[in-house]
Amino acid sequence: MARTEVIVDESIQKGKGVRKRHEEGGKYARYSEDQIAVLEKAYAVCSNPTHFQRQQMMRDQPALRGIDHKQLKVWFQNRRCREKQKKESGDVAAENRRLNEANKMLKEENDGLNQKMIIIISENGELRHQVFNLTSIVATYHMRHRPEASNPQEVSVIVDERGLVSLAEETRAEFLSKAIGTAINWVPVPWQKFVFQLQGPVSASIVYISSSCIGVAVRAYVTVPLEPFKIIEIYKDRTSWSRHCRSMNVFARRTVNNGGTIELIHTQYYAPTMVACARDFWTIRYTSLLDDGCFVICEKSVSTSDAAPSSPAALEFVRGKLLASGCMIRPSEGGSTIYLVEHLDLEASSVPEVVRPLYESSEIVAKKTIISVLTHIQNVVNENNGTQTLDPYEEPTFRRSFSHRLSRGFNEAVNCFSEDGWAIMNPDVSDDLIMSIKRKQTFGDSGNCDSILCVKSSLLLQNVFPASMLRLLKERRSSWMNFNFTCHPVAFSKAAGFALPGLGTHNLSETTVLLGQTNHEDEVLEIVRFDNILDRQQHNSSSGDLYHLQISNGMEDNGFGTCSELIFAPIDRNIPNESVLLASGFRVYSMGTSSHSNLASNESINNPLTMVIIAFQFPFQSHLVGDVEAMARGYLRHIVSSVKEMSLEAMLLGATPAPETNSIAANPAMEYNDTPELDFTVNLANLMCQSYRLSLGVDMLGLNPHSTDSLLEQMHNHPCAILCFSLGSVPVCIYTNPAGFTMIETTPNNLQVLSLDRVLGSSNNLYLYSVLPTIQQQGYVILPPGNTLSMMNRIVLYGKAVVWQVLGADGSVNGLGLAFMDWCFPDIS
Repeated sequence: MARTEVIVDESIQKGKGVRKRHEEGGKYARYSEDQIAVLEKAYAVCSNPTHFQRQQMMRDQPALRGIDHKQLKVWFQNRRCREKQKKESGDVAAENRRLNEANKMLKEENDGLNQKMIIIISENGELRHQVFNLTSIVATYHMRHRPEASNPQEVSVIVDERGLVSLAEETRAEFLSKAIGTAINWVPVPWQKFVFQLQGPVSASIVYISSSCIGVAVRAYVTVPLEPFKIIEIYKDRTSWSRHCRSMNVFARRTVNNGGTIELIHTQYYAPTMVACARDFWTIRYTSLLDDGCFVICEKSVSTSDAAPSSPAALEFVRGKLLASGCMIRPSEGGSTIYLVEHLDLEASSVPEVVRPLYESSEIVAKKTIISVLTHIQNVVNENNGTQTLDPYEEPTFRRSFSHRLSRGFNEAVNCFSEDGWAIMNPDVSDDLIMSIKRKQTFGDSGNCDSILCVKSSLLLQNVFPASMLRLLKERRSSWMNFNFTCHPVAFSKAAGFALPGLGTHNLSETTVLLGQTNHEDEVLEIVRFDNILDRQQHNSSSGDLYHLQISNGMEDNGFGTCSELIFAPIDRNIPNESVLLASGFRVYSMGTSSHSNLASNESINNPLTMVIIAFQFPFQSHLVGDVEAMARGYLRHIVSSVKEMSLEAMLLGATPAPETNSIAANPAMEYNDTPELDFTVNLANLMCQSYRLSLGVDMLGLNPHSTDSLLEQMHNHPCAILCFSLGSVPVCIYTNPAGFTMIETTPNNLQVLSLDRVLGSSNNLYLYSVLPTIQQQGYVILPPGNTLSMMNRIVLYGKAVVWQVLGADGSVNGLGLAFMDWCFPDIS
């Protein structure tokens, strides 16, 4: 069938329609099927032929005779337009399909969010209804006792009161079944640190943890020389004895007919790390008196809701569940016997796996709750039996108050709640540092500052115990405190100069004044004075001395869940009573163990896993925010680097504290060990030499332990190439003497890229897995003459090599020592 083609030239494409063109005398061309077939074939070869090509086409194709040159040109123009429109229509259709799919997904997501919102609104309404019921009961209680003839709401109030009392009685029954019953299978805790000997006619406390139950639970009982009402006062004031409790607010209180008191309470707890949200609880607390004269304070969550309240601050909290818990006080002659139960469901599934042990361990709950209140009761008893002192610094309540303020200040820095005015500065930046800022009124030494910057970080370490790590942080303060602030002179002088010495650390003399122990024997409160020796010698009246108020705890405990802390805040010469303490410092948590496969066997090796939390605060003037941010970022990265370096030494120190002077006979491995104040390389040299002697039975050739030169100096000048690798999941070179640097052809900055397999692998195809069984069996292995490769890929020949275990202070294997004898580079001439 013939087809009619409208002739459309260039002017029509620029805006003139076909109809108008027709009115002006345009022509219509009708093409036959043969002509269309020929044109389509030509179009497939060339869609935009030239004038010459069109003339050639009209001459070569008989079917095109009768068509003038202009008609042929217009046909190709129209054909190109149709193809362009078809392609654009296809692209639009594809885009429409993609948008429809995206719209469908968004609708499904929106429907899901709407369903969740409906559930949250419903649960929030339930909670508000309970609050309304309690407040209405409180409001109508006094109305019932007015001298009126009748009360039309009396029946409904009695019904609400009976339901409330029923819930309280149910909570008390559940608590008693745990405190003195068999509702939970309790296992005694074998930790001696949890056994408290209080002054007066008391018995030692015994702590139990749950072996299997929902959540985590702990129980304890103890007899103390305190009246029941004093114990009730202490127990209810949770913020006074729990540093982990941020706030506790009583929203409603009701006294029921049986003389008991029912309270609706909202409690918030700090998050121990930066990688998980804080926890809060809505609970009902019931205080009552039993028929046998025992006082009971029991508490339980009033809602099973997992959603947070609708306030903006609730986004920073995850709703926890408190199962029936509390305290029963049995009056006795000269005091009271206390039964304590804490049973929590902390929603461990909502936190990252690495910190999940902190939320799943009954031992940690025991330390944070039961042990805290027992310690506080112990302090109160001892203070009541002690003598008063005129020096306020010697008052236990004074020391405990300031240690409490420092600890809470550090918790505030770790959490940085938005309701306190904190705002994250880098929320969308993938960074290993977290920086928050808040506006604040002027305070303290930096009275002209109106803002605070908090910079935080955390890192995981293996084979490091919290007590050893904290001991090094405290003793090697200059290594992490000394930072080059010259690039930020204004920021340093305005934001850090009053608290940090900067480049002057080497001119500072650190003097520590012990104020005393606080909550327990493992925590001390100190004042650290940094005296600028250089300025004193120059008789500078403005000495620039610095003072830090400091607490350190967890220095003796290395068990699971151990928390060791070093927290400090800059102060004036006189300790402030009401001024703000800008707490900064370190928190080191024992997170259990991580497993990896042994390189020499199929056995699994469990390495202690430790998390270090670092937080520092800087007050500043708001117009300096950019410079202060850069300074704080660089300073904290320097601290993180210093902590990583110290972790290598802490790994070798092991879990035990420094040995006593008579411990050599009990453990010959300690023969060359010196005080922990020695430098890392000195201690490492001692451990390497003593381990060599223990493994091979002789001293290393060329070393004399009785020489006046130290073992480090002798190793430094030794002709053998001596190296040491840490023995972890990935061995890392942590030491080599000058001969070793020459043999390996590397520098101290590149030591960590040197692999143990590279050192051993070039000699007769030796690898770590091939020699490790022998080392584990006899403590060492002697390699025959062979060769190795330097970092410059040059062959190094040696006459003999010895590989031996390097033992830590606690006798554990923490590294491998290597000594290459008679080594040389072959003569290739």
